[in-house]
Amino acid sequence: MSPDLLLLPELSFYRATYECDPPLVRGAGQRPLSAEEVTESCELLLAMAQRHQCTCWLLDGRHHQREQPQELHDWLREEYLPRVRAVLGRPFFIAFLVPPFVWAGLLAKGYSDPQDWHTHAVHLAWFTHEAPALEWLAQQRDHQAASSLPAVVSAPENNVQK
Repeated sequence: MSPDLLLLPELSFYRATYECDPPLVRGAGQRPLSAEEVTESCELLLAMAQRHQCTCWLLDGRHHQREQPQELHDWLREEYLPRVRAVLGRPFFIAFLVPPFVWAGLLAKGYSDPQDWHTHAVHLAWFTHEAPALEWLAQQRDHQAASSLPAVVSAPENNVQK
């Protein structure tokens, strides 16, 4: 069966959508989420990103008025994000929208630079407003597109594309 014909689950507490121009998976909690609901939402996002081969995500968590447990952060870093990278087959980019108190607490959670944390699997950034998050995602998309272009090597007698 074609992946486009498979129905994605609907969650009453989380909305995930795909925008094709520019390619973007959007996710937003409809209310504050428990750690278990966050993991369910993550699986929905992965299914949507896989269906559309989309590597740019904008996730709005501004409804959260409390921090999530460290175990959830550990699961994201150690299990989920590497799995997303493996499924998509290339690095991906997530811009998180969070309330200001969450952004301020990211250093304590082990994120050395909350505005651009990355590994070989994922580039993450946290924002309190949508406009700079979308700008950051556009920069990442442009950088990814530029790095996938063939390199041009200049020689005195000609230009050779590799």
